[in-house]
Amino acid sequence: MPAVLLTAPEAEPIGLADAKAYLRLDHDAEDALVEDLIAAAARQVEKLTRRVLIAQRWRLDVRLPCGEAVPLRPRPVREVEAVRLRRPDGGFEALPAGAWSFDWAGERLILLRPPSGRGALEIELACGYGDPEDVPESLLLALRRLVADGYERRSPAEGPAADVAALLAPYRDLSL
Repeated sequence: MPAVLLTAPEAEPIGLADAKAYLRLDHDAEDALVEDLIAAAARQVEKLTRRVLIAQRWRLDVRLPCGEAVPLRPRPVREVEAVRLRRPDGGFEALPAGAWSFDWAGERLILLRPPSGRGALEIELACGYGDPEDVPESLLLALRRLVADGYERRSPAEGPAADVAALLAPYRDLSL
C-alpha cells in the first residue's frame, strides 16, 4: 500500500523566528543550522507519530480485494479528494461518491459497493493539520525541544528525550 507525496508542504510547522526565540538566540550567524534542525525535527516528529503536520496531498495505491474498509495513511486525513479504480488495460475509472464514504473517526475509506474483479484503487488524499497555526501545541512543543536538543548537542541523538516522547505519545499511531 505505497503512498506517494503529490504536493509537499509549503512551510515547516515552526518558523525560524519561533525557533530562535525558543533557543534564546539573538544573532543570525547560525540561521542555516537552525533551519536544518527545524526540518530534521519535523521529519522526526512525523516519523514517530506517523502523521504529517502541515497540509499536503498524497496518493495511496491499494490492491483489490481489500475488504470493505481501506485504512488511510498518512494521517490526519482532512479529505478524500478522489477514488479511482485502475482497470486491467491500465486506465482509470473514477468511482462515484455513492460507491464509497470516508469514516472520519477511523480515518478509513469504506467501500459501499466494492468493485468487482481484481485490480487496484488509487486514492488521492488531503492530509495534515493544515497551516502551522493548526498543528497541536504539544506537537509544536516537542518539535521545539528537538530543535533545542539538536542545537545544544550538535550530534545525532539515540532517540527522543523522555519529555519529547511523552508529548508525542497521544499522537502515535500504534498497530497491533
